[in-house]
Amino acid sequence: MSVPLSSAQYSDIAYSDVTHTSSGSKSSSVDIDNSSTYLASGYDGLVAIHSVETLSLLAEIEIESSVLDLRFSPDGGKLAVSRSGSASQPDTIQIISMDTMSLTSLEQSSNARPNMISWSPDGTFLAIPNNNNGIDILRSSDMQIEQSFDGGHNSMVTCIAYSQSGNYLITGDEAGRAVMWTSQGNPTEKVWNVGTKIEACAFNSNDERIALLTEEGSLSTWLFSGGSLVDTQLVGGSDFKWSNDDDKIHVLETGQEPRILTLLSETLSESMSIYLGHQALDLAIIENQFGIRQKAFVATDTAHIAVYAAATVPNGFGETGADLDGDNIPDRFDGDDDGDAITDEYDSYCNSFTDECEREPNPDTIRHVKMFINGTSFVIEDTFVLDIQTSSEIRNLSRRSVIADSKLSQSETDLFAQAICKNMNTNHFANSWMSSLELVSGQLEDPVVQCAVQSGMTLTAQDDLKTHIFVTHTLRMNISEAIEYPFEFSIKEQPLATDSSIAQHAEMHPIDVSIHSSNSESQYWSPWWTIESSLSFTLTESEEEEQSILQRISSIIVDYPWILLPLLGIGMIGLIVLIRTKNAYGIELNFDDEEEEVNPEVEVIDTENFEKVPTEEDNPLDMDETFENTGSAFEEPITPQKPIARRKSSKRAPSDREGPITTVKRKKLVEDVGQKKVARKKVAGKRPVSKGQQSDAKPRTRRVTTGNKDPDL
Repeated sequence: MSVPLSSAQYSDIAYSDVTHTSSGSKSSSVDIDNSSTYLASGYDGLVAIHSVETLSLLAEIEIESSVLDLRFSPDGGKLAVSRSGSASQPDTIQIISMDTMSLTSLEQSSNARPNMISWSPDGTFLAIPNNNNGIDILRSSDMQIEQSFDGGHNSMVTCIAYSQSGNYLITGDEAGRAVMWTSQGNPTEKVWNVGTKIEACAFNSNDERIALLTEEGSLSTWLFSGGSLVDTQLVGGSDFKWSNDDDKIHVLETGQEPRILTLLSETLSESMSIYLGHQALDLAIIENQFGIRQKAFVATDTAHIAVYAAATVPNGFGETGADLDGDNIPDRFDGDDDGDAITDEYDSYCNSFTDECEREPNPDTIRHVKMFINGTSFVIEDTFVLDIQTSSEIRNLSRRSVIADSKLSQSETDLFAQAICKNMNTNHFANSWMSSLELVSGQLEDPVVQCAVQSGMTLTAQDDLKTHIFVTHTLRMNISEAIEYPFEFSIKEQPLATDSSIAQHAEMHPIDVSIHSSNSESQYWSPWWTIESSLSFTLTESEEEEQSILQRISSIIVDYPWILLPLLGIGMIGLIVLIRTKNAYGIELNFDDEEEEVNPEVEVIDTENFEKVPTEEDNPLDMDETFENTGSAFEEPITPQKPIARRKSSKRAPSDREGPITTVKRKKLVEDVGQKKVARKKVAGKRPVSKGQQSDAKPRTRRVTTGNKDPDL
């Protein structure tokens, strides 16, 4: 979440605390009596009464079913409670006596779901919805029906409000129709149609104006006479309150960024907001005589009522006495002497057994400030730590803020971070740091604030009472001129918590300080106590060692990882080519072996085992004799013949990568060829030939056997 200071708008009050009940869950309604003494809240099967001043639990009153609404009587002596019914019991209105803080026997059944209650100004009557699309007026003394207002609506009534004089009532329904009635039950001619379900309606303090709020966030004001004044569109809405002086309207806005929005009643323009990091179902506000918000109480659909208020002065603040952490609260009042977000009672961090643990801060849980200085950029990360009780309460509020389950998601963590950043005074935060820093050259400008939860929220267990929440406020600034080394600056003082910031719940002293720069060595100082003088730092430029070729290549790959893509592509292509080449070798060998088996009838002649054919000089031969053989023959003259060599296939050395099938196949083929026996040709007969005698015999012929069986050839 980034907030530029030019658009910053902060709240006058901020998150302060929560209420606690022993067995309450899913808070749905909240109200405060007119004296601002008691805070009543409704849960699933429970009504709780707390002290407004101390938030201490005064009473818990069991209710048979879920509480729909509750409202104090004008004198504060009674509390009316509407609860849902069941299959065997109807919806019911019951009365709690504030004197005894217990249920009375006064009650009234209702056939309609009474989601709202409105007391008459004198406390004599209560108005509730009935099942005839109207309202019933009950006597508070005995809870019997005085009269019914019917015929003004065609759908269920969703809002009821008495005028301050008690002479009129206004009702609204699900269809967006609002009707004004007299206190005697007669409808007036004043009717308004706003189009969608009306969530809230109310007169101002002098009965001159009326305001209507719809479910879809349309807020409009009207004259008592019926004329329209002004309207505005919000994201959504569930309730609103007129301020005591009628100058403002406080709206409980729903949506993805729930907030308590204060509008100027004349123009309905925004005055200020309190952003909420949780659900918002009902609202109660305490103002001063000038209409300024002092406290706000919100039903959160959890076991707590969230309390928003201005910062209060801690007990013992400003008193004299020893103060180790320097927070202006003497150690005799301070529950955390060393400022490490661990109360002294449970502080067990010590360097040795002889040390007092409450006086030795844990470096992991004190405030951390990191500064990053590069070029013309100056960034400060200010991280503070919430104690374990506050951390647990905030997690419980946030668990159902986006999704109604017990799991704390990242989106719910982000909603909380967004709320604390929008509520804080970012101008104050930026200016406090800029005034605390002193640069030798240049000045800081253009500040932008960001907020984030570092740890302690997302996916943290529901019953976790040990994990701290770490919140970081980041301040980004520009330096008016590029830094030159050596760069010198100092931190004159420790900035305090910002107005309306969640940091008001954290320990701000001491601080762990670290300075970082890409061209300089980091520097550290921890812990920095408030009693110490200002811190001064000098950043000197580091000498860069010449990188080796391997380091340069590694740097290039790290900086430009996409350069690996073409290299990987080339490697893959090479691998594919290699595999295909190996496959081609195996195919060629198979073809050669098969070619020897294609014509098995072709006779292979072993010329090495032929006997020498005698010439006329060596062994005269009857030239009339011919070779005899079966099969077809043709006559051809004897010509000098070259020895017929056996055809041999080209063989390569076997590859180590050949599989077992290829090896066995080749071995078998070689054995078959080696074992094949070729019959020797023998001369049929020899006859001596006398020398010098010419032979008039026919030329010798030989019969050649072929594989052709055709007799015509």
